[in-house]
Amino acid sequence: MCCDSLDQRFLEKFIQQEGLNDIFRRNVIDYFNAYAHRLAQLAEESSRPIIVGLNGAQGSGKSTLSQYLSQIMPMHLGVDCYVLSIDDFYLSRAKRKRLAASVHPLLAIRGVPGTHDVPWLLDALAGFIEPGVQSVTVPIFDKLKDDRTKKVLKIQKSANPTVILFEGWCVGVPAQHQLALSVPASSFEFLNDNNGVWRSYVNERLEADYADVFRLLDRLSMLKPPCFEAVYDWRVDQEMRLVARRRQDSSDLSIRGMSVKQVGEFVENFRRLTCHAIEVLPDLADDTWELQADRLVLEGRCRS
Repeated sequence: MCCDSLDQRFLEKFIQQEGLNDIFRRNVIDYFNAYAHRLAQLAEESSRPIIVGLNGAQGSGKSTLSQYLSQIMPMHLGVDCYVLSIDDFYLSRAKRKRLAASVHPLLAIRGVPGTHDVPWLLDALAGFIEPGVQSVTVPIFDKLKDDRTKKVLKIQKSANPTVILFEGWCVGVPAQHQLALSVPASSFEFLNDNNGVWRSYVNERLEADYADVFRLLDRLSMLKPPCFEAVYDWRVDQEMRLVARRRQDSSDLSIRGMSVKQVGEFVENFRRLTCHAIEVLPDLADDTWELQADRLVLEGRCRS
């Protein structure tokens, strides 16, 4: 089946369901359907499920792309596709508060390496590729409540060719060199981490246990933002959509998210490593899509 013959009706239904615009349609037709075929071929050639890392800054569209692939691949390509988000592995608020008290106050804020449950993440990814494991259990994190829920998701493995899409803003990002840590990367770091304790801890975690996670990847793909400034606008849009969807699902108009100002303060926690990823990850990734500020793919590159 050629890329253009993937069910156009499904694409239109998905776009309507997710409230997307023509930019997503163009990206799918020009790039992402071919990507689905590429992953399906790799899965069919593999003797076990393949783990594909999908990196993208906040609001870049990685979660939307992951959901599209997880639905279109089983329907049209006969390949199972499960999505794991690194966001669901955030530590509970209580654990982050303890981390903030013992290491640095900024670690109370979810997001950076060091604020995830890495042992559970390693177990989940390893479970998908271990033949004796029948199901994999993953946590569920509520971003509006900023805490892990008591619910878990149990994913039943199948005998079909399988792709595990592991998506997250820092997926695949390597640690920085020590010289890069010597000075604050922004006024935010100057005010909140002038002595470098926070950024050094984050970098140590990247170099140690997160590197163990990323070594499990069979392929790494990147949605590359044009600059960090675009990420702020994307994250504001993402927060509005998150609140709107939660209100619609629950019929509770009192649900609130972060204000525009709070979003701006929140994304500053991600500036250093997002800029680092923009600089170094295109040379490490197997697939890179260069995004414009409106998220339209300007150029796509892939390694066979």
